[in-house]
Amino acid sequence: MTLQDGLRDVARDDAGRSSAVPPTDAPQATGAGRARRWWPVAVGVVAVLAVTQATLATRDRSHLSRIQAMPGVARTTDASVTEKWRRDVPGSIELVRTAATVAGRWVGAGVTTDGTQTIQAIDPDTGATTWSTVLAGPEPAATGVTILAPTCGLARPTGTASDSPTLLCLVVAGYSTPGGSASSTSPEPGTARIVVVDPATGTVTAERAAAPSSVLVIDGDVAYVAEVASDGHGVVTATDPRTGEARWTFTTPQPLQITSGQRPHVRLSALDGHVLVGAEQGAAWLLSSSGSVEREVTDVAGAALVAPRTGVLALQTWSGASSPLLRVLAGDHGSSAGPAIRGDVLTPTVDDGSAPGLVFTGGSQLTAWDAATGEERWSVPMSSSTGNLVLLDGRLYQSTQIGLRALDATSGALLWQRRVLMPVGSSHLPSVVSDGRAVFLLETASTRRLVAFDPTDGSRMWASLLPEDTTDLTVVGGRIVALQRSYFHGDAVSALG
Repeated sequence: MTLQDGLRDVARDDAGRSSAVPPTDAPQATGAGRARRWWPVAVGVVAVLAVTQATLATRDRSHLSRIQAMPGVARTTDASVTEKWRRDVPGSIELVRTAATVAGRWVGAGVTTDGTQTIQAIDPDTGATTWSTVLAGPEPAATGVTILAPTCGLARPTGTASDSPTLLCLVVAGYSTPGGSASSTSPEPGTARIVVVDPATGTVTAERAAAPSSVLVIDGDVAYVAEVASDGHGVVTATDPRTGEARWTFTTPQPLQITSGQRPHVRLSALDGHVLVGAEQGAAWLLSSSGSVEREVTDVAGAALVAPRTGVLALQTWSGASSPLLRVLAGDHGSSAGPAIRGDVLTPTVDDGSAPGLVFTGGSQLTAWDAATGEERWSVPMSSSTGNLVLLDGRLYQSTQIGLRALDATSGALLWQRRVLMPVGSSHLPSVVSDGRAVFLLETASTRRLVAFDPTDGSRMWASLLPEDTTDLTVVGGRIVALQRSYFHGDAVSALG
């Protein structure tokens, strides 16, 4: 078994297979030699691991950035969170809840205890009022009656995030009470007007008269104004938000059904290029963005357009039942509706688009439905005081009377549930909020605390003290805001950071 003329002896086994036989005088590999051969491989493995980790980290950051860019999601929040500022001005909660972020400011409407209606901008870093504009003065009938804040909205071209949107407000004023009774909670307005406000400065740039029965809804770059005409018909006009110029007008084919003893009122909703006009009872009409009738909805006790999921449009109707019917409209912007789904729609306050094709309803059961077929996918028990839904990465997070639970959004399986101290017998439970990395809930033990939970297994990550009068949480402009309602001290808000 030696090398002869460059050839090597070959040994053959019993099966006839051959194998090369190494020469007996071949040098044996030393430890140093093996190391020299393997170190390039080791370096390569380390390099591959480093690249993989960097890729995963980049992917995680990209995913988190996408989540935090969605409406209702907070910026990154950690255990060092504290109260940055507090506003004790009356109407602060309503102002914050309706606020839109414009040019780095929170802009919202409010009403004071004497009935003064305002639009204000707040610096989110300090809580200071950047500007405040009075849209209607004090109301003599304000004592003992409910004066609503102006209905305001931002008009901007569909599908854009323009830095110069148009702010419109419907201001209803000149209230009087039927028969002069100051105890009535249904005051009748005497005047109404549409006010155009520069959201950067608070300057009123235009205003125009409207009927006292008017309703204002903004969809994209169109302002829809509906009213009840003198003959009882409903009239909806699509207008240019800046000039008020009418683009088209639709009058209902028949008078609206008005409840006896109630002032004339029209119901109006507009979403994704569709408009629905009707009343609290009777027929309603679904219109296209050009004003043509797409369908008439009859024999209902009220109807509205709703968005049960991000990017999903549905027609919600009542017909004498305790819970409404929901019909998802065609995804191609058509007016055809899918099968009927019975239940109170639960629209997630945060929706990342996972578990597509499902819509959720509440009641005694939290139920997931196939939006296309109306088939029930799953159902789990739910108390009447169960809180909001947050949908992230295929998981539904929800506060309950026990605490916080996470469900698989596709199957309804309980992933985890954690006990959090809540008010006993409360009809309202604190809202779930998230920054994409953690899920937060208000704990109302002996002290109020913001508790962070790991979204995957529900483990407590940390807890931070909150103002003692905190009753709920919300997210405005990427910042978690603590809401404080007090019978003795009035309302207040605290920005956390």
